[in-house]
Amino acid sequence: DSLSVAATSLQRRGPLGSVEQRVTALIADVEDVIAELRDVVEGIEENPQRMAEVRSRRQLLRELRRKYGENLAAVMEYRETVRERIAELSSHEERAATLETERVAVVRRLQVASANVRKQRESAAKPLADAVERRLVGLAMGKAKLEIELPPSSDALDVDEGSDVRFLLAANPGSPLLPLAKVASGGELARSMLALRLALLEGRVALGGIPDTLVFDEVDAGIGGAAALAVGEALAELGRGRQVLVVTHLAQVAAKADDHINVVKVQTSDRTKTEVVVLDQLARVAEVARMLGGNADSAAGRQHAQELLANLSVASSAARTSKSNPVGKQKPVLKQKPVRKPSPAGDVALGTKRTGSATSGSRRPKAG
Repeated sequence: DSLSVAATSLQRRGPLGSVEQRVTALIADVEDVIAELRDVVEGIEENPQRMAEVRSRRQLLRELRRKYGENLAAVMEYRETVRERIAELSSHEERAATLETERVAVVRRLQVASANVRKQRESAAKPLADAVERRLVGLAMGKAKLEIELPPSSDALDVDEGSDVRFLLAANPGSPLLPLAKVASGGELARSMLALRLALLEGRVALGGIPDTLVFDEVDAGIGGAAALAVGEALAELGRGRQVLVVTHLAQVAAKADDHINVVKVQTSDRTKTEVVVLDQLARVAEVARMLGGNADSAAGRQHAQELLANLSVASSAARTSKSNPVGKQKPVLKQKPVRKPSPAGDVALGTKRTGSATSGSRRPKAG
C-alpha cells in the first residue's frame, strides 16, 4: 500500500518520471513475492506431533549440556566414558577372577618370604643373644641373661610368621626372663641397648660393612658409678678403629674420650645461639669437674677430674697396647680447631678419630 501511494504521488511529475517507473516495477515484484509466499504457506500441512517431538528433542539437548558438558562435543565424550564403564561392570566376574588369581599368587610369595625371614631369625637369635650377653659382662651386668623369643611356628604358612619378636631379660640371677621393655630399669635398658648395638656392629664387622663414623646420643642415660665406667670403656674400645661421637653428661664416659667437644648455649640480648668448641687439656679438666660436681672452679673437683682423666687415660693406653685391634687398623687422631657456629643444643656436628665426647652446657656452670 505504501508503494502504491508513492507511485500515485509521483504521477505527472516530469522530473521524477524515472523514479515513478522504478516504484511501479517494485510494486509488481512485491506482488509476485506475496503471491509466491501465499502459495507456499497454503501448501504446508500442519503436524502437531512432529512439532512436539522437535521441541522435546531440543529440551533434552539443553538438559544434557547442563549436566554433562558445555557443548554437545563434551556430552558425547562423557557418553563414551560411561559406555566403557558399563562394559567393565558387565565383565566384573571375569575381572574379579583375575584379581583373585593375582592376590593368591602375591600372598603365596609373601608367605614364602615370611617363612624365610623366620628361618633367618631362628638361626640368628641364639648367636645374637650370646653376643649381647658377652657385651653385658663388660657393662657391669655380668650375671644378666638375654633371650630372643619368636612366636610358635605353625604348620600352615602365615604372612605374619616371625613378625612378633621379643627380647627377654633377666638382669639378676634367679630372676625370670621377662620382656626387656617392661622389666629393665633405665640403666639396664640403656646398657642392654648399647650391648645390642655393639653386638650388631660385630656382625657388620664380619661382613665388612661397619661405617667409619658412629654417633651415640646419651646411651648412658640412667647409669652411674661402675656402670658408667664400663660404658665408657666399651665406647672407647669401639673407637680404637673408627671415629665415635658420644653425647654424654657423665664424667666417667667423657674422660674416656681422646678429645672433648663442648656444646655451649650462649644467650644475648635478642637471641640464643649454640657454640661448639673443642676443649684443650685445661678446659677439659674444668668441664669434667663441672660434670662431676657442678662447679668448675672447685679445687677438689678439679683434682678429682685430673685423677679421673689420668687414671682412665693410663687404662686406655694399656688396653690399646695389650689388645689387638678387633675392628680394623687404627687411624691417626685428627686435631680440630674450635668451631663456633649455631647448632641445636646437645647435638654434635664434629669430632675426632677414635672416640670424641661432647657435653652440653651454658656459660654458667651447672650440673651436667
